[in-house]
Amino acid sequence: MTDLDSLAKDSILRLSPGARIKYDEVRECNLLLMPECVVKLNNSASEVLELIDGKRTVAHIYAELVLIYEDETLHKDLAEFLTDALVRGWIEIVHS
Repeated sequence: MTDLDSLAKDSILRLSPGARIKYDEVRECNLLLMPECVVKLNNSASEVLELIDGKRTVAHIYAELVLIYEDETLHKDLAEFLTDALVRGWIEIVHS
């Protein structure tokens, strides 16, 4: 089970083992491909997951999204998405 309390600004995240993002030309969207699971991603989810590379911290991901969206209030939405992605097993914490 994931310790969600350990998700801090300095947490480094990566996609879970076996997970990858692939563009599906038929559906015209990105898919998160995992063993025994395929998730159709909306644009926001896709942008966040593409920033999760095992090197960036949560703070770095947030900073990059603020530059794209010019919205410093998106921290709550980002925290909710990352928490949900952790629970679903899409991503994992490398270091916190």
